[in-house]
Amino acid sequence: MTALTRSPIDNSVQGCQKLELAKRFLDEHCPLDCGSHMQTTHYVVYYNHLMAFFADGTHCGLKQPCQFVALCGHKDDPTAILLKKADGLHVELTFNRCGNTGKSDVAHIDDIQFETALSALDNQHVQPQLKRLWVSFLTGVQHALCNTSSVKQYTAKDGSDYQLTAY
Repeated sequence: MTALTRSPIDNSVQGCQKLELAKRFLDEHCPLDCGSHMQTTHYVVYYNHLMAFFADGTHCGLKQPCQFVALCGHKDDPTAILLKKADGLHVELTFNRCGNTGKSDVAHIDDIQFETALSALDNQHVQPQLKRLWVSFLTGVQHALCNTSSVKQYTAKDGSDYQLTAY
């Protein structure tokens, strides 16, 4: 079988392996108070805290609750959750029950993206300009946030607007 004749099953297996790697990344950089993101079946926001639920009915929050900063969608069934790592850069979990990866993941996570900071020289300035680059564990580089037309919008845990724009 060649790359051109690879079946969708191979792609979903590869997607699951990449998602497993992404969840290990979450366990390292945004650990739960107990348990692992690998066993999480559902995430909800409860009184401004991210809660992870497991198949046996138990639940817990993040080891460092301040790492949860924002969400998209409803608190009971978010479409995205935004976390902030210790270095100040973000991690986004997106959920989609019908998505390529989300339909086979128990927590319906469709992708996990992490933010990296890039510095680039601006032609008009000597100082480097910082830009955000979002990298998907499943598909690779997504896009760079380098101007106001590239804005990710969320609802902060306190209900206010939370936007990620250029530095």
